[in-house]
Amino acid sequence: MEITKGLKQEIIECLRLALPFIGEISVTNFQRLLGADTETFSFSCVNNGTEIPLILRLYRKVSDRAENEYTTLQALTNAGISVPKPYIWRKTSQTLSRSFLIMEKIPGELLSDYILKTESDTQRMEGFQLFIQEMVNVHKIDWKINFIDQSSFKMPDIESNPYIYIDNLIKYPKKLIKLHSLNELSPLIDWLEKNKVKSENLSLLHGDYHMNNIIMTPQKRLVVIDWADIKIGDFRHDLVFAIVATSSAGVDVSDTFTNLYRTSSNNKVNHIDYYMILSILHNLLRCYSALLDPQITGETETTKQMFFVSYISYTKYLTQIVRRITGIHLTTLEEALATGK
Repeated sequence: MEITKGLKQEIIECLRLALPFIGEISVTNFQRLLGADTETFSFSCVNNGTEIPLILRLYRKVSDRAENEYTTLQALTNAGISVPKPYIWRKTSQTLSRSFLIMEKIPGELLSDYILKTESDTQRMEGFQLFIQEMVNVHKIDWKINFIDQSSFKMPDIESNPYIYIDNLIKYPKKLIKLHSLNELSPLIDWLEKNKVKSENLSLLHGDYHMNNIIMTPQKRLVVIDWADIKIGDFRHDLVFAIVATSSAGVDVSDTFTNLYRTSSNNKVNHIDYYMILSILHNLLRCYSALLDPQITGETETTKQMFFVSYISYTKYLTQIVRRITGIHLTTLEEALATGK
């Protein structure tokens, strides 16, 4: 998406409200960063010769996600989690029909890039340990205290129904699969319902925890970004999301991450294979939507490129673990990946 003159002026007006600027300000050097559900840009705000690095997050449509992420970042800061400082949000832009959020840009590099550059196994393991420990730190937050306004959270009542968290995650994809006759995904729903596992505890979840959402600062401190999908649920959902995202790059980290989490949290960690399938269900549905009917999950050419070009190794890995764990073949998706269509 192009950053128009009108959008730049709107950003300037917002920044005047959010920051104590004196005199003229300008915004420049917009650079699109790799993203998925949101378009993310880094840019600079210049005031009296001082350049302030910032981040602009544009959500796919008008929604409460900008406000939710803004308040989430404030609450996480109060809970002791390292996150970017949010400055201002808007539910509806004057120049385009999308919500947006402006926040601090954290100096450093993506943890994924840091790990790729690391030459020694010891340093790589240290990076993994920091990554998992930060996840555990999030899961240990007392969300009933730190998140006073919980109206945006769907609270699974696991005491009445220990399967309700899984039921809730399956419900919407199951409806879409039936409505749009995505018959290849129906056996996956059957498998998930047949093999359901209980949730014993609830944690605060990031919802999209992977190394492209973690920044390693020059001081070797981790800062967690992209909190648009925060939720209350089973900790294994975050853990397996991290396992799938990292393993799709070519090295299976399932045992490594599971053992690190078990050690850091002192929790039992079981049924990982089940949660791997559960965690990828939504993205599999998005892949089929991108191929067959973008309207099913609101896909765009950008997100289609994400699944079949930018992150094609990730999409291939999804089909591989489905086949390995369940024995189910996702033929349409496998053929599209093989032919590059």
